[in-house]
Amino acid sequence: MQIEIIKSIQSIISPFWDSFFQIVTMTGEESFYIIAAAIIFWCVNKKFGYKLGFALLTSTITNIILKDIINAARPIGVPGIRSLRVETATGQSFPSGHTQGATTFWISCIIKVRRKWIYIVGILAITLVSISRLYLGLHYPIDVIGGIVIGIICVIISNYIFEYAEKTKKTWVLMIIIVPTLIGMIFFREKAYYTIAGTVLGFFIGYILETKYVKYDVRSSIFKQLIKLVFGLVILMTLKGMLKVILPLNIFFDFFRYVVIGLWITVGAPCIFKKLIK
Repeated sequence: MQIEIIKSIQSIISPFWDSFFQIVTMTGEESFYIIAAAIIFWCVNKKFGYKLGFALLTSTITNIILKDIINAARPIGVPGIRSLRVETATGQSFPSGHTQGATTFWISCIIKVRRKWIYIVGILAITLVSISRLYLGLHYPIDVIGGIVIGIICVIISNYIFEYAEKTKKTWVLMIIIVPTLIGMIFFREKAYYTIAGTVLGFFIGYILETKYVKYDVRSSIFKQLIKLVFGLVILMTLKGMLKVILPLNIFFDFFRYVVIGLWITVGAPCIFKKLIK
């Protein structure tokens, strides 16, 4: 039945839909969420940026673990199913990482904004990303359904832990997320896991340092917001690319590279913004 559902969706195959769904699926990838979270954290709402960041990281690490444990095969290569953009098909099939990421991001935004337009945009975005993974022949329907359910659960749990830590001023509570993630590096020795674990650690350290010493205020003029955004993203992309070139290619340096990225987003850029772009 699942194969027939994919074939039914792929019955509309055309160059237009190929391009459309490949663009849609890109909104469920790492680069989109890094940039979106950075924009929110630097220019919109710092606290929500932290909450969104922890939710996305918790969701991503959960996805990698579940994929490794369940080890379900993708529909790639199944007779009658065409697969496109297979380079995005990292890891196993269940749950869909793109769908789970989209769900985590948009449900977080829906919970924060609570306006009719965000409900429409968020639900539409999640639906389109889910369909894109089926149209591109990279997941089964059960994978995208699982991604949606697990994404929602991750948002609820992560938000509860973060809000409790903020309310009680017990930041050590966030170690409930951090410690298991770092311990997991012993068992899940792969690049995807190490990059997310590095981001988690960098994000957490940055959160502690920024809230205690920097106390960055996102409020500024539109012009200065644009300067912050361009400067911050240029350095972010430069760091990501430069460190990849100069550091040896192994999972431990991937971990370090993403620690730096997490630190830049949470404390490096805000510190510079506060001193130079007031």
